[in-house]
Amino acid sequence: MSNLRPRPTCVNSKYAPIQDGQQSTEVKMAKPQAHVMMMQMNIKQGIHAFGEQGSDTMLKELNQLHKQKALLPLRKEYMSYKQRKKALRYLMFLKEKRDGTIKVRGCADSRSQ
Repeated sequence: MSNLRPRPTCVNSKYAPIQDGQQSTEVKMAKPQAHVMMMQMNIKQGIHAFGEQGSDTMLKELNQLHKQKALLPLRKEYMSYKQRKKALRYLMFLKEKRDGTIKVRGCADSRSQ
């Protein structure tokens, strides 16, 4: 039977020993989603961390959405009460990619629907 996969050599690859001090060694399970969640920052944190480069990237993303007519900016004063209640919040997050560039992601917060 040559079509079988070879047996994995490292069975407990999910676990990594963490040494807190000189005398104790703990084994904790890795949480891959925690790393992803901790890397994303909201706009305020991202501009504080990345400075001008984060701000430029955010404006570039907003301009791209405006050119595609996906979002149209409107002042709050020009909207009726009913329109303001129907409007969705737009959340933006900044992340530094592995190559050092800054990525901005935006999504509509539909919890108010």
